[in-house]
Amino acid sequence: MNLTAYLRANRVSHEFVEKSSTHHASDASRATGIPLVQIAKSIVFTGESQSLLMAVVRADHMVSRHKLEACSGLRRIEVASDAVAEKATGYPTGGIPPLGHRRRLPVYVDTRIATMDFVWCGGGTRTRLIRLATSDLLRLSTATVCDIAVSD
Repeated sequence: MNLTAYLRANRVSHEFVEKSSTHHASDASRATGIPLVQIAKSIVFTGESQSLLMAVVRADHMVSRHKLEACSGLRRIEVASDAVAEKATGYPTGGIPPLGHRRRLPVYVDTRIATMDFVWCGGGTRTRLIRLATSDLLRLSTATVCDIAVSD
C-alpha cells in the first residue's frame, strides 16, 4: 500500500517524521522525542470465524480484550500474528497506520484518542511516524469510538 498516495487522494493534511527502525511505540517515542501520550498504537486482532479488526489506543495504554470484545461483539479476540496483520493492512507491524489498509477492517478507536486534536501513528514503515488530525483518522477509518484501553 502507498500511504502517501492514499492520504493525498483523500486530501489529508499530514506530516511524516523519519526515525530509526522500531517495532514498539516506546522505542519510537525514544527515537523521535515524541511523548508516548501523543502516539497511537494500531493493533490488528483476530476474532471468532477468523474475522479481523483493528484497535487504536494511546501508546501509554494497552488494549483490554474484554472491552474490545464487548464493543465489537466478537468473542475470543487475540492479537493477530505479524504475518496476518501485514497481509490484511499492507504494512509491517510497528508501522501500521490506523487507515489506508489493503483490506477494509472494522476499526475501534479508544475514547482517549478521540478527544485528541492530533495523533502520531505508524507511518507505513518501521522507520517513520505520521501526524494525523484525529478527525481525519476517525472519518477515513469509519471508526467506532469506545473505551477499549487499560493503563499500561
